[in-house]
Amino acid sequence: MPERRPKAYKSCPVDGCDWRLITEWFDGSPDNTTTVPMIEQQRIAGEHMRVHFTPERTYFT
Repeated sequence: MPERRPKAYKSCPVDGCDWRLITEWFDGSPDNTTTVPMIEQQRIAGEHMRVHFTPERTYFT
């Protein structure tokens, strides 16, 4: 299996967060690259944003 290294990424827009979304990979060599599909990028970014934003809690009395 060839080595995969990040080629391109997007940083988290929240200040102080060092998380990165990988958008492209090098697959074994600089000549071989793979793009992460947009639907997959959206899913991964959505999961990460749950760390920063949670729904308001509703308390019933």
